[in-house]
Amino acid sequence: MLGRLLSLVVTSISEQMRGEGRLQIIVFIILSLALVCSANARPLTIASSEGPPHMINDNHHGIDLDIVEAVLRRLGHDVSYEFMGLKRAHRELKLGRVDVTAPVFKQADSDGSYISDSIVLYQPMVFSLAANGLTPKTLSDLQGHSLLTFQGAPGYFGESFKRVARGDAYQELTDMGAIAELLTKGRYEYAVLDKYIFYYYYRLNDKQRDVSIFTEHKLIPPVPASSAFHDGKLRDEFNRELQLFMKSQEYEQIFERYLGSALLSVEKAVSEPEVDFRLN
Repeated sequence: MLGRLLSLVVTSISEQMRGEGRLQIIVFIILSLALVCSANARPLTIASSEGPPHMINDNHHGIDLDIVEAVLRRLGHDVSYEFMGLKRAHRELKLGRVDVTAPVFKQADSDGSYISDSIVLYQPMVFSLAANGLTPKTLSDLQGHSLLTFQGAPGYFGESFKRVARGDAYQELTDMGAIAELLTKGRYEYAVLDKYIFYYYYRLNDKQRDVSIFTEHKLIPPVPASSAFHDGKLRDEFNRELQLFMKSQEYEQIFERYLGSALLSVEKAVSEPEVDFRLN
């Protein structure tokens, strides 16, 4: 495409001009376009951490990073990845050593860090087995019940959850992949985990595994996740393209890759028509 554009420009100038002035202008245009081509050739570096299914250091890179990559490719950019702690990733971004980092939460623009619109909604969820018929209305209603969650959860969910965490039947695990299985086996009455993490591990080996055995209790507010860019102009371009991408089939296919299509069908069926399925 760039080569054809260059040819057309040079031909047009050649037809309209003669002599040394024409040659100088042609050389200037060739050098300018070569610099543009060189700048676009460098892949953008995305920095993130490992945290399936949102971020994965593999051929596919998880829900969050697949969305960021797909939008950037629509804008004509290639990408590469560096995996590190998220705090370090943000430092590297502000120093200009990487171009993008994701996810970021509840941050405002600052020098060298320009925050995008939300790319995905993290949904901390209280799960129980549907067969048990449990109907908690608040986090305080979980007190006195056996509950399993991830390590460090009380630091995220407020004072009510901290009081629950002081109970004898409260348990934390470092292995988030085991939480759904232990709930399935009835070892605990409740499990608390991000919705997509829970279903990712539950369906890790079978993307059609039945999810109707669970009841979701929406007792914890969702948290929008964004990406951060070193370049504010690139962030703006990303935001514009992101809105179009989120209406595409490719966007839904990213979720299906990690969670299975049946889960998305269930979510859409219970949604209000105007509500995006990520907001359930």
